[in-house]
Amino acid sequence: MVHEDYKEMLAPQALDALDPTDARAFEDHLSGCAECRAEVADWRDTASLLAHMATPAAPSDALRARILSAAKPTTERSARVVQMPPRRSSNLWPALLKIAAAVAFVALIGGVLWLWRRDVTSRREIARLTREVATQQRELARSRDALAHQRDLVALLSSANAKKMELTGTAAAQKARGTFVFDQQTGSAMLMTDALPAAPAGMAYELWFIPKGHLPMAGKVFSVDASGRATVSDLMPPEAREKAVIAITLEPKHGSAQPTGAIYLSSPS
Repeated sequence: MVHEDYKEMLAPQALDALDPTDARAFEDHLSGCAECRAEVADWRDTASLLAHMATPAAPSDALRARILSAAKPTTERSARVVQMPPRRSSNLWPALLKIAAAVAFVALIGGVLWLWRRDVTSRREIARLTREVATQQRELARSRDALAHQRDLVALLSSANAKKMELTGTAAAQKARGTFVFDQQTGSAMLMTDALPAAPAGMAYELWFIPKGHLPMAGKVFSVDASGRATVSDLMPPEAREKAVIAITLEPKHGSAQPTGAIYLSSPS
């Protein structure tokens, strides 16, 4: 195999996707090729970003059982039986009837209060479990999005036309870093960031493609999580696929037609 054949193995090698024969041949080639050793190290750094993506989760059987149990309507209530004393004389009947009516009324009020308390408790429990389910559903949605990004990234890294650019933080975000991967033929692209500061209220980050000799071209607007991470899929303009600077700026949350805020991440010019 020639040198170009080994270069096409860089991304699959970083993902441990080569078969044993090709992997041994590639390792033999690395021992004598400093260029490929440097590039495969960069690809492995990119592949390691996959570890930041969440794993899918599903609501547990226990949670489902608790919801069904709490929602089951109460259909039984206790009854209090009062034994009437033996009849002593006919003039006791009015007094006994009054006592029985009073006892029945007290029992009825007690039963109503007990049912009301059970109803309030059940409503509170159902509300709490509903909040838990909503949280689980949001987590599942985030997991599905992360899994879709992961599949897209693996497909992109496996492309023979894949190119990668490292983004470094500016004075506005010195600890921030990012990786931009794109297919030079189709323009399919993916941005991965880490350690970007949280955007202020009403603001968001915006991706920019800046081809040499052209005005900046707007990409997607995005937000980051608590760790400053984001994974953004986009389509790279044809003008930017040969030579362009990739930059991230802070803009109003709906985006800008041209950069107005400070640059937080940028690729080499």
